[in-house]
Formats: sequence, structure tokens, C-alpha cells
Amino acid sequence: MATPDTLSDTTRDIQNRVGPQIDEAKRELDTLNRRVSGFIKERPIASLAIALAAGFVIGRVASR
Repeated sequence: MATPDTLSDTTRDIQNRVGPQIDEAKRELDTLNRRVSGFIKERPIASLAIALAAGFVIGRVASR
């Protein structure tokens, strides 16, 4: 059976390995969010058309 110290060390090790990857994913998602928001602000009609088309396709697929 694992001791509390072993579990704590294991948790810390996992956090040290995964933490930077999570931080990078957060940065990439933030960048993507800014790009999408910028696209929507620059081209609201095109964004609406894309959203409607995507909804139509998803609705057709889901209704099968």
C-alpha cells in the first residue's frame, strides 16, 4: 500500500509533468478564442452564415 508521502510525491511529479502542457493548452485556446472573436467582429454576416450552415448540417446528421 502506498504511503501518504509516496502519493504526495507522485502527485507532485504528475503536476510537474502535466502542468506545463496544461498551461500551453490554455495559451493556445486563448489565442484561438481571440482569432475567432476577431473574425466574428470583422465578418459578422459570414460568421452567421457559417453558424447556420453548421447547424443545418449537424441537424441533418443528428436526425438520421
